[in-house]
Amino acid sequence: MANAQSASSLSSATTGSGNTVDVWAQRRERAGSFDAQWTNFALVQKSWVTKWQKAHGKLTAHIDRCHDEVRNANRDTLLPVTLQCYRGQLLLERDALTNEREVINLWPGIPVESKATMLQTIDGLLSAIQPVVDAIDAKVFTTLDAFQDVRTNLRTQYRASYWLASARFRADAALTWLDALLISIHTLTQEGTLEPAVQEKILSALQCYEAAEPLLAAASSAETLEASRKKFSEAGALLSPCGALLTEAQTLAPQFSSSLSSEAQ
Repeated sequence: MANAQSASSLSSATTGSGNTVDVWAQRRERAGSFDAQWTNFALVQKSWVTKWQKAHGKLTAHIDRCHDEVRNANRDTLLPVTLQCYRGQLLLERDALTNEREVINLWPGIPVESKATMLQTIDGLLSAIQPVVDAIDAKVFTTLDAFQDVRTNLRTQYRASYWLASARFRADAALTWLDALLISIHTLTQEGTLEPAVQEKILSALQCYEAAEPLLAAASSAETLEASRKKFSEAGALLSPCGALLTEAQTLAPQFSSSLSSEAQ
């Protein structure tokens, strides 16, 4: 009876104004047809991750090499060496951003506003990168101070908004995944065919995953990059033991293994 009451109490929540909200309706709205869409998108996402890892490796190697070149440059060569290094960095970032934009546009289960903001910040950063590359090619920068001013502006006006949008997008993606998983687990608890021990483990997993939901929601709406990252990290800490609870449920009820494990990946 206690377990059944726990499952029932998870279906609604009370807002600060005293209104009752159907959290499962909200989760279904957020998750939508995420499962079916993700099946088709998974290969695209996997390919993009591989490309991103390669691009990140190239960028890291480029920056390390440039640090050595700048350190070894003399007064006459410092400016051109610095400019060419930054030009190479921008070109690598431009290619990575272009690939990322294609994937973000296809990513399922993301709120329209969140996806639009992410795409806008990518477009803004891309549009800001090209003029800097053109200025370097045209030898517009005659002093390091002038170059530093442009680089600082690129960071504060375009990179900062991109970083924040990326952090929020990551939280939204995780929240959609979490809601799809919660719905899948909740469905199992409502079928009435589970042994009490299995039901208890699944409810424990459900409650474990639920605890992270408000933190991911906070990360997706945070006003600063630091706040978003902090909430996301806290959510990750709460989620870390949840998979073990599902594994225990699978051990007790192997017939549900595939439906649970496919969602929990």
